[in-house]
Order: sequence, then C-alpha cells, then structure tokens
Amino acid sequence: MKKENVNTLSENATLVRLNTKHPSGVKSDKYLKEGLAIDQEAMSESLHVAKYIFGKDTNKYFRRIINKFRNDVYYPLTVPWDDNTSDYEGKVLSGWRLCPNRELDTLMDRVEQAKLEFQKEVDNFIDNYDNLIEANRVKLGNAFKLSDYPDVHEIRTKFRFDFELGTVPRYDSKDIRLNVSEKLRDKIERDAIKRANNNVQSIARSTVEALLESVGHLSDKLKSYDPKDKQKGGFFKNSSFDKLRGFLDTLPSINSDILGNDKMIAEAHQKLVAVFSNINDVDSLRDESSYGANKRKQIADDLDDSVDGLKGGFLDNMYGK
Repeated sequence: MKKENVNTLSENATLVRLNTKHPSGVKSDKYLKEGLAIDQEAMSESLHVAKYIFGKDTNKYFRRIINKFRNDVYYPLTVPWDDNTSDYEGKVLSGWRLCPNRELDTLMDRVEQAKLEFQKEVDNFIDNYDNLIEANRVKLGNAFKLSDYPDVHEIRTKFRFDFELGTVPRYDSKDIRLNVSEKLRDKIERDAIKRANNNVQSIARSTVEALLESVGHLSDKLKSYDPKDKQKGGFFKNSSFDKLRGFLDTLPSINSDILGNDKMIAEAHQKLVAVFSNINDVDSLRDESSYGANKRKQIADDLDDSVDGLKGGFLDNMYGK
C-alpha cells in the first residue's frame, strides 16, 4: 500500500477505543491465609485465600453488559489497529481499533445504549451499597472487615465505561514537525507508513481468516447434520447463521474503506449474500426428508464455493509476495 492509500484511509475510517472496568469484589485476606496455614500445618506463602466482599455474583451484571457490547457490536463493527497502550497513570488501556466511517453512527448509537445500561447498573449498585455491606457482614461472619469497603465516593470511581474517538494519522514527511534532518524525517515517514501498511495487512488477514472460519464451521455443521442423531456433533444453531449474516453486513464497509475494495473479497461477499438469499428459514434445513438432506448439501457446497477464491495463496497474491 502506498502513502497515498494510507492517507486515504484517514478519510474513510476513524480510530476508536473502549475502556471499561468494575470492581471484581474479590479481596485477598492475609489473616485468613495465615489462619488456614496454621490449621493445615502449611506454609502460608503456598496458600491463597480470598473472599467475595460484595457477594459471589454481584459483578455478573456489569460483565454481561460489557461482554454483550464487545461481542455483538464493538468487535463486529471494528477491526484491530494497534496494541494496548498506557494512560498517564500507567494503567493499561485497550488498543485502538478501526471503524469504517459509514458504520460510525451505528456504533456510536450502540455505545450510548450500552453506556446508559451500564450506568443504570452502577447507580443501582451505589444506591444499595450500604445494604450490600450489611448483607455481607452476615455472609462473611468473622471474615467480615469494614475496612475492605471503600466509601461510596471512592467506589463509584471503580466503574468505567469510556469510549474514545481518534483520527487516523496522515503520513507526510513535510508534516513531521521535528528539528531533524530531511533524511531522518524521510525515515520517520517510511517507518510510519510501514507500520500502517502492516496494520492493514493484519486486518486483511484476520478478516479473511475469520470469514473462512465462520463459513467453514457452518458448512461442516450442515454436512455432518443427522436428524436422527442430533447429538452426533452436526447440530447447528440459528445463531451461527445470524453471526455470519452480521459479518456480511459489515464486510463491504471494511473492504471498501479499509482494505481498498479488494475484488476477491467483494466477490466472496456477493456469492455469500446469494447463498443466504436461498435460505428462507433455517428450520427448513433441519428437514428429515431427502429434500432436507439435499438442501443441506447444496447450501454447504455453495458456502464452500463462495469463499474458494480466498483460500490458498490469497493473502500472498493480495500483497504481491
């Protein structure tokens, strides 16, 4: 990819980053550990003792909201761009991901929905914080320590659902404002473009691999499905079809805005859309008659054929290696 192509990327996509946190509710207790070591005649450094100070399942609601957003929205609409970084306090932050601009409004709408849902759970947790402490005073018995619980203002800072936007940098040595020689500025530019090119190649590779994996999984399930023995391993879920449909919805924007509209990816997408147009009802693929068997075989074969051009040396050909 040339410098001009990398700079075009800055016009077609936006960097995004999600950072979340919530209290684990798990607290180590060295006094309990030392007591256990004495009781068991063990060395205390060989033991680890922790307790659930908020109750065992208190944070599952926060995990559920975050995981659902990541898996159903954030990951499908974006692709990885760089590694994790650290903020000014040295805390590790999630790495930046790249979102095609045509998907950005959808992503931001879903971000706001998830943030509202997350904040609602935080407010509910804070409102019931005192009651939660008292309830765990009983549950923990002699293991209870009031000092384990931050005050309500501090505990609120333990929750985080932050979403950042950033611009994809343009690369031009004339814009590198450093008091260095022209030769060094050119090297800085070349290195920056190389990193960007490597990122785009990684996106292409991970996108194609994910597509092949999803299509291959579905094809294998259809081929091995036995309506008389559904536990044999071939049973397929509606969600497998939904997942692939979702992938196909975002693939054109990833291909066009980030990957330079690769012809083979575009062809595979169109073929897969055509395959799905022939599936009126997933339940019909579970038909126990010979008609159902033939239809499953036909769909599986069509799925394989759709991505055949992406197998083998596609990535080598894509980058001229």
